[in-house]
Amino acid sequence: MEELQIENNYSFRELFNIKKTNIFWKTIDWLAYKLDYAAKIYDRTVGNEYRNEKKKFDLTKSKEILHIGCGSYPITAMVLAEIDGARVVTIDNDIRAVNRANKVIKRKNLNGKIKIEYGKGTNYNLDKYDTIIVSGCSIPKIKVLEHVFKNAKSKSKIVARYSSKDIDKIKNNIKPDQKIKIEKKITNHLFPNTTWDSFLITKG
Repeated sequence: MEELQIENNYSFRELFNIKKTNIFWKTIDWLAYKLDYAAKIYDRTVGNEYRNEKKKFDLTKSKEILHIGCGSYPITAMVLAEIDGARVVTIDNDIRAVNRANKVIKRKNLNGKIKIEYGKGTNYNLDKYDTIIVSGCSIPKIKVLEHVFKNAKSKSKIVARYSSKDIDKIKNNIKPDQKIKIEKKITNHLFPNTTWDSFLITKG
């Protein structure tokens, strides 16, 4: 809970729900890492939601892509690696997840397209990336996006997989000189009771 404790903008109940959601997705990632049939289901469900996100947010022209929060099964990076000519870097602040994700990439022969690193979304160097995707499980949520908004290069695209409530909290921390604009929102439907929002944000 250490990183969650610095989420000062959240109530205890909200922090509990964030923790519960993160445990759910870490478990799903681990199952996909361990079991081939789970990985296939993951790709058909979550993977297709990310492909829809890629299409609706017009990410197909992206060349230098950073994904924050890869987990043990880097499905986002694998979907992004389908873009012709794209160089994809994905990071996680859990070294065990990084090691597992590297094994997945090797199994799928994607070493030349995807680079997986240990790193924190609150201080990672963003200088070269034209597209940055922030997973909803990346915590501390507000600190990560504050870092991205401040340090992403101009004309970059930022995709935040956050709830509308999260985005409302984050809006209060956007400084006028950062030229941050929320362009579009889509709601992803995984199961009847499991949805999440993706926001396309641009930095002018």
